[in-house]
Amino acid sequence: MMIRRISILGAVAVAAAVASPGCSDPYQGRLEVTGLVTLAGQPLKDGSISFEPLEGQGTQSGAPITDGKYTVPHKSGLKPRKYLVRITAGDGRTVANEEAGAPGGSTNIVSVDLIPDDWNSQSKKIHEIKANVVNTLNFEIPNVNPRARRR
Repeated sequence: MMIRRISILGAVAVAAAVASPGCSDPYQGRLEVTGLVTLAGQPLKDGSISFEPLEGQGTQSGAPITDGKYTVPHKSGLKPRKYLVRITAGDGRTVANEEAGAPGGSTNIVSVDLIPDDWNSQSKKIHEIKANVVNTLNFEIPNVNPRARRR
């Protein structure tokens, strides 16, 4: 009788462990996020996107943007909740020697961000990642940063 009781308790414990949330999910509830980013109507050539948690979920993530496309993979993805989105893309231009700060000039790239501040450093773009759906978030940035145009 004692052996039968231990066997039943063991079977119940194994079933509970398998059925409990998170145990069967190697990504701990993280989800893949994909999308497109355009700047002034064209796919953003190169840049990055970041998702900063707003509800204490502790899953900040991001991805490079290439030819307007980005993917935050499942294994480093986002848990369902709301996130602040920031997008950035430097112009990649090197300053001329006479503009460089050090004697003899510089070959350091001093980029101006092509993305307006309201999409990056001062972003208020909030998006929700949802469970049980495909999370495709597309972003259409209407104008190039005015500072980048003057350069």
